[in-house]
Amino acid sequence: MKRSNERNTMIILGVDTSGYSVSVALMQDCDLLGEYTVLSKDLRNAVTLQPLIDSLMVSCRMKLNDVELFAVANGPGSFTGIRSGLVTVKAMAYAAGSMAVGISSLRALARVAQELGALVLPMFDARGGRVYSSLYRDGKACCSDEPRAIEALVRQVVPMIGEGERVILTGNGLAVFEKEIVDLPFITVRAPAERQIIRASAVAQLALEDWKRGVAETDPFKLDAHYAIAPSAERQKQT
Repeated sequence: MKRSNERNTMIILGVDTSGYSVSVALMQDCDLLGEYTVLSKDLRNAVTLQPLIDSLMVSCRMKLNDVELFAVANGPGSFTGIRSGLVTVKAMAYAAGSMAVGISSLRALARVAQELGALVLPMFDARGGRVYSSLYRDGKACCSDEPRAIEALVRQVVPMIGEGERVILTGNGLAVFEKEIVDLPFITVRAPAERQIIRASAVAQLALEDWKRGVAETDPFKLDAHYAIAPSAERQKQT
């Protein structure tokens, strides 16, 4: 496997297009070299992603072949956004002859907010009155992330929260379910706005950690989306 320099460190490119933002980050092991994050509510992330990557590589004086590990948030989230990120990362990893790792979007968002507390409840709007969510304790998911109503989510996570523990809430689901989260039966703290979007640096960090632990699938051809539910086109075929 190629190495980036004589210090035997690794260059990682992180990418997220799974939600209402586009984020790219370049890291050398745990050191952040550069990061761009742009809000993109129209979800046409593919148009924005490649120019951001190109600009980041130039500003960090890096080339595609310098990247040894590509990391991408692979869902759940926007189907269109997830696909654009996966296609781009697969192509770059193949061209560079490098590894590619998929990271849960909820896990990455929980990492962004984790400094605020040990318990994090990231929520993405899944439409139809549902959220993608999982309770994270010290970075580890405590339950599945399939879309469900807020009421069902609360019933599932309440037994996992100790008396007096506070839960950090984050994600675009907060704005959609503003009324529902006011009366949650546990102590909550809303993450500040800058911690309610996924940062590509978090995606890169998690991918590096998984790779070091030997638990990451690194073959670009095996990189796949985690939609949590089938895209609408597939659901229509099944009905």
